[in-house]
Amino acid sequence: MRGKELLTEDQRTEFVRIPADMSESELETYYTFSQYDLEIIKRHRRDHNRLGFAVQLCVLRYPGWSLSDVGPIPDYIIEYIASQIDVNPNSFSLYAQREPTKHEHMEEIRQVYGYQNFSLGNYRKAAQFLLNHALQNGNSMY
Repeated sequence: MRGKELLTEDQRTEFVRIPADMSESELETYYTFSQYDLEIIKRHRRDHNRLGFAVQLCVLRYPGWSLSDVGPIPDYIIEYIASQIDVNPNSFSLYAQREPTKHEHMEEIRQVYGYQNFSLGNYRKAAQFLLNHALQNGNSMY
């Protein structure tokens, strides 16, 4: 038996979507690379792979989903990311013509940055952590 769904399908889609418009401050906060990030990105040889890797890293950070989950990336975000790594934003259309490339890049991001898949064990840890917080706080909006 299927459990109760908290969000409608449209709400779930909106939850993972990158906004069509962000302020310059938001863009800088979420999508500006550190020197370390740039060193990792530059390891990739072709422009489209550098840009694809960089975009994948960015969307994993915000909104926190994989490239496959977020849907279309707004052009202004591709342009902002491309300008930081000196590549043509149009090269993004060539990214991951070979499907394993996205997966290989995601695995590299996991290894380099310490990301993990959200496993059952991680779910249990998060649920326990959140339950403890909820029990300590009577504010339902906290």
